[in-house]
Amino acid sequence: MIVFAINSATAQNSGSCGDNATWTFDTQTQTLTISGIGEMANYSYSSIPWKNIKANIKNVVINEGITNIGGCAFYDCRSLTFVTIPNSVTAIGSSAFYGCTSLTSVTIPNSVTTIGSSAFSGCEKLTSVTIPNSVTTIGRSAFYKCTSLTSVTIPNSVTAIEDGAFYKCTSLTSVTIPNSVTTIGNYAFYDCTSLENVYLYANPDNLTWEYDYNEFIKDPKKGTNCHVIADYFDKY
Repeated sequence: MIVFAINSATAQNSGSCGDNATWTFDTQTQTLTISGIGEMANYSYSSIPWKNIKANIKNVVINEGITNIGGCAFYDCRSLTFVTIPNSVTAIGSSAFYGCTSLTSVTIPNSVTTIGSSAFSGCEKLTSVTIPNSVTTIGRSAFYKCTSLTSVTIPNSVTAIEDGAFYKCTSLTSVTIPNSVTTIGNYAFYDCTSLENVYLYANPDNLTWEYDYNEFIKDPKKGTNCHVIADYFDKY
């Protein structure tokens, strides 16, 4: 009985992760592969189907056909260094890559429209992220405490930067906010202590500021420059 239980646990290297989605783990390459058609399931951090092997996952390959990355899918996969996201994915779920402390770069394809809340929160080594023109919403705390991010250009498709989206990105030196943005959430760039330049092109007549005590940007680097176009200067 005891031997059977141990063998069953160690042999679990494949299974279901959605109605029409499956997963397999290659122990030699330490690669988790997601295949199928349609959505991955959403999970809590304790219900991830590969939770018993997540410490061994170094690579994630999501195959074409998967349309979303489920909530908490790769939560706390601290050894994850590389991920492939196909053009079929339209949404990255809440906390999908939360706490992936070894992840250094991510390319988000042009098919993605939503980056969920806390999607990359706590990815402390994330130095590079490409946000495509298809994205319209950057969720609450999406990049919270990504302390290695140095520069962010938000594409002209984004309409909302939600609360705490880049909170505690302490290495962030430059950010560009385009004209398409109509909502900037509370603490969006709070405690970005290295921030030197903010390029703010959003039209203040169309902009909703959601803030407590004017804390859109809190405690930036002394001498931070905020650049706005001449037509909006008096309004800001």
